[in-house]
Amino acid sequence: MRRLFSLLVYVSCALTSWPSDVCDSLLTRLDRMLPDRGVYERDRRALIDKAKADYMTASTTADKYNVLRGLYKGYRSYRIDSALIVADERLALANELADPSKIASATINLAESYAKSGAYDKAIELLDTLEDETLEDYHRKYRNSVYRTVYGMKYGAALLDRERVDALEKLRHYRSLSLAESPVNSSSYYMLQAQRLSDAGMNQEAVAKMEAAKEKFDFSDNPQMLYTMGEIYLAAGMADEAKECLVRSAILDVSSGTKEYASMILLASVLYDQGDIRRAFEYINCAFEDAIFSKANFRTAEVMKVMPVIDAAFHMAEREATERNRRYLSVAFLSVAVLLVSILFLIRTLRRNRQMLATIADVNKRLELQNSALVKAEAVKLKYINILMMAYAGYISKLKEFRKSVSRLMKAGQYQQTMDLVKSDRLESRELSDFHAMFDEAFMSMFPDFIDKVNAYFKSPFVLKSPGRLSPELRVVAMMRLGITSTDEIASMLHYTPQTVYNYRSAIRSMLVVPKDEFEAAVSAI
Repeated sequence: MRRLFSLLVYVSCALTSWPSDVCDSLLTRLDRMLPDRGVYERDRRALIDKAKADYMTASTTADKYNVLRGLYKGYRSYRIDSALIVADERLALANELADPSKIASATINLAESYAKSGAYDKAIELLDTLEDETLEDYHRKYRNSVYRTVYGMKYGAALLDRERVDALEKLRHYRSLSLAESPVNSSSYYMLQAQRLSDAGMNQEAVAKMEAAKEKFDFSDNPQMLYTMGEIYLAAGMADEAKECLVRSAILDVSSGTKEYASMILLASVLYDQGDIRRAFEYINCAFEDAIFSKANFRTAEVMKVMPVIDAAFHMAEREATERNRRYLSVAFLSVAVLLVSILFLIRTLRRNRQMLATIADVNKRLELQNSALVKAEAVKLKYINILMMAYAGYISKLKEFRKSVSRLMKAGQYQQTMDLVKSDRLESRELSDFHAMFDEAFMSMFPDFIDKVNAYFKSPFVLKSPGRLSPELRVVAMMRLGITSTDEIASMLHYTPQTVYNYRSAIRSMLVVPKDEFEAAVSAI
């Protein structure tokens, strides 16, 4: 009894998983076909090329008309713009032949091409020119089928509610006409009945009708019927069954070189809803490429309704996968880093213990040097302040003596001597010389090794003519050391003309053994 129960469980599980395995196998097959779509187009291209060659050799209008039937068949679901041209030429030949049957056939071909290109009103206008009384049965069925296609497309593309309602009413009307014209129990009869039931919201009844049709007919090579079954299953909430029908239909479309199709678009939406984002992204991109190639504007619009959503989901999934991998790598790197850090920490601790005493000694030495430098800087500062105070005091005394001299001469009425005294530049020259001497003394006391360090950068060293007195060139360099680099500012401070300062700087540059920028940086660091 226990063995029997186990067997029943196994069989039940096998039957449950079998459809899923079949669908996965079909999806894998479709995956392999998509990169080689060009291979499957060869037969269609051969049919088109043969029809073109036959057209070139056709001698009569009737022969050309018949050849264009095959050419239209080749372009019909492949290149809509070319199919439109062929259908238009075929209609012109039919009018030339004045054959009502041929005119009807070519008119319906042209209307069908206009519909697929998105010109729905033009397609309806052409179909409306055909009266029932002038049509043969198969032409009437073909016309009503195209009517259904056009109004189905208009319903999907309508922007206003009233446009959708009108298109749906016309679709239902021509579906009823097609249903009345279809033989009872034919495959088209079952399909139209199922579509009408699904349209009325009777989804389970529609599924039952399609299941009954599957028992009577073989739809394995009928992509349109498989697509319709997929739509009905999907409306009934049977996503897995719908997916299998749609993938079978898509395989037939690809293998026949078809470029204008609907099955892969709907299949991409189903896969997206089921979380198979990668496949949905690949399929919708394939459908988009083929819709663009075929110039089927209606299919392009259908693709664009779902493509942005799938594309966004795919790239989000890619980012999440990348982020997940990054986190895994981060954890791995972090683990390795923690281990390395631990090892390095141990090594560093040992080194730190060895270097601690040396570091402390070095710090103490630097502190001593800094203290010594501070003491020297303080002494220099005090000396500089003293020099500055003495200079100002002396200048005030000289101004006082000068004022007294001028006053005595003026009181004595010696105006000419007063003017000569004021105009004389001897006082200014003496004061400027005293100023330069004071500057040289103060600067050399602040930077006692200035001359030796600066001479290291010249081809021939400067030699002081008087102890403690800088040459004009060295005085310019000294101003640069104090941070005054502008020619005008140096001239103003030293009471030179700007041209004189410029000449001194040019002479300095000509004597350098290093680039100017390097010399200026070295002077700033003295």
